[in-house]
Amino acid sequence: MTIKINVPEKLIISVNLLANQIKLTEPVNRYIIAKELFTQNATAHKIMEDLSAFQRDIRQKQNKNQVTQQDLEKLRSLQTKAQENEVINSYTYSQQETIGKLREINAEISNLLGIDFASLAKNTSC
Repeated sequence: MTIKINVPEKLIISVNLLANQIKLTEPVNRYIIAKELFTQNATAHKIMEDLSAFQRDIRQKQNKNQVTQQDLEKLRSLQTKAQENEVINSYTYSQQETIGKLREINAEISNLLGIDFASLAKNTSC
């Protein structure tokens, strides 16, 4: 069962203003730009797709104790490609910065409310 909650319009306006201000912070703005560049970069996408697919393969092989030295070398090679790609580096670094900034903002909201905002905002059930 879903409970419909009516949010007052003034609160919606305030939340929109807050969201827009968050987007203007340096880390979040860098992340938005880096994500767009990553999305548009076929090479970076291919590297990450190849790495993710091979990591899945490795996990399956690990479960069967079938990982070979060649598998490990290929994994290292794919990881090195990802680490050397400037678009991927920029994207992952800006993502980590943004997570940090959002944690700071969450802490400030929690302090203002006097409650742990993030834990209350999680979708949980009894």
